Amino acid sequence: MRLPLAALLALSVAAPATAQPLSSQIQLDELRAQQEAAQRRMIDQSNQLMALEARLRAEQGAADLQRSAPRVPELRYEPSLGAAATAPVYPSMSDAALAESNRRVAAAARNRR
Repeated sequence: MRLPLAALLALSVAAPATAQPLSSQIQLDELRAQQEAAQRRMIDQSNQLMALEARLRAEQGAADLQRSAPRVPELRYEPSLGAAATAPVYPSMSDAALAESNRRVAAAARNRR
């Protein structure tokens, strides 16, 4: 009985000594994880800040363009009264001139070479 009791006593004394490096490794891993999380948050905040700055520059540029744009006069359509009073002039041809033109076209169509 003494041997197993001595072995148990030796193991119980040695157990805390082996647990310390494991505990410090866990703490180190936790610190690294916290550091990586903080770095990711910093990158995210930096990206958000850059996006906001770009948006601000775009809005300021648009505002500058609106302020510096020359004013173009507005042209309004106002129908003239003289144009509505006169009737449109269409081309006209006398009946005799039209008959002569048709005769020449028909003669040219018959004289195929």
